Amino acid sequence: MEYETYRLIHFVGIFTLFFAFGSLFTGKSTNKGAAIGHGIGLLLVLLGGFGMQAKMKAAYVASYATSFPTWLIIKIAIWVVFGAALVLAKRRVIKGAVAWVIIIALGITSAYLAFNKPALGNKPAAVESK
Repeated sequence: MEYETYRLIHFVGIFTLFFAFGSLFTGKSTNKGAAIGHGIGLLLVLLGGFGMQAKMKAAYVASYATSFPTWLIIKIAIWVVFGAALVLAKRRVIKGAVAWVIIIALGITSAYLAFNKPALGNKPAAVESK
């Protein structure tokens, strides 16, 4: 598949995930549809993200001297936190405004990392080869 197809899958997963969070954190009880949407959204985000990573592997190696730069590892950690958020919502550990602030902050952080792709300690391949 093409890079743009993986990107579309990734964005559909993000939208699905955030719609599911909207239902999870606003209702008095979690519903089955929100939990299913959460799982499908996470799966699509993972599928699209790793598809894009596979397409850009050579570029990442050239830019960061690794196929998994630090910013990408941080995005995977954010994905894990999004996955754990379902349990936190079901048990009402976090709720209301606190939940919204945490989820939105993680989403903004993930978007920043995706758009800017900061080196975050990865040495460029040109520097490492000298």
